[in-house]
Amino acid sequence: MRIIRNPESMQPCVLVLGMFDGVHRGHQALLMTGEALARKSGLPLTVCTFEPHPLRVLRPESAPPLLTTLTERARLMSDFGVDNLCILDFTRDTAAQSPEHFMEELVRIYRPVQVVCGFNYTFGQGGAGNGESLTRFGMTHGFQVTVVPEVVLEGDTVSSTRIRRLLRAGDIRQATHLLGHAYTLSGRVCSGKHIGRTMGYPTANVEVPQGKALPAFGVYACWMRVEGRVYPAVVNVGRHPTLPEGSVTVEAYALDACLMLYGKKMRLSFLRFQRPERLFEGVDELKEQIARDAQDARAYFASLR
Repeated sequence: MRIIRNPESMQPCVLVLGMFDGVHRGHQALLMTGEALARKSGLPLTVCTFEPHPLRVLRPESAPPLLTTLTERARLMSDFGVDNLCILDFTRDTAAQSPEHFMEELVRIYRPVQVVCGFNYTFGQGGAGNGESLTRFGMTHGFQVTVVPEVVLEGDTVSSTRIRRLLRAGDIRQATHLLGHAYTLSGRVCSGKHIGRTMGYPTANVEVPQGKALPAFGVYACWMRVEGRVYPAVVNVGRHPTLPEGSVTVEAYALDACLMLYGKKMRLSFLRFQRPERLFEGVDELKEQIARDAQDARAYFASLR
């Protein structure tokens, strides 16, 4: 898959439009529709998305934390046959474009034969453009438009907003169900206070990108991926109220593996919420709880075999 920033000219394609934060089941419906059309027509499958999230530019105070970084989005999209991921810089000038100008640019740059968008896709100044606008424009400019309806699970639309809400509640099981894949946090391992090591549980402090959504504070069973290898792990997300340091951290402990992790890139895939963060009376009580957390996680991973 090629990743192209602000392309000037592309070959004729099947073009899929969207923000794709999370690449959840609703987004996957778009990608699978596009892939089927591309395969049928023999054309490349191209995705057009924005970076940063439009609200980061228009209303920074209202911008949501992201479910996926750009790198994570690209990795997930590669599983759906995407040939080209085109990233447009979103600026105030972008937001001020008329819907007509936006559509003219789509035709000029991408030369689409088919365009796929979601039922709630909007574009142009004030979000005035939508799937209906695209359909009318396509009729006079030589491309067909497929508007993919909402994906509904458990009686509600699958959306990034709904998934963020589930993560904040620690409902990893349901968030995973709506995503269609495990929620992940990725970052480089940085040096911490080494408190876990003094208690016999050396943890890796993962430097999570700013603006990335965190699950509810607490303890989780996760898969830890480092340098192409995967390990079972216990992960704590939170502020460590027993040994406060002020900042929110993500700390991973590899079960039954002695690893040198500092400076390495790590990806954590969240599988199960074990318990919420809590204040303990002292280090001894905390150490006993960490031992129980590790044992609970071992039992969970054993059940997956």
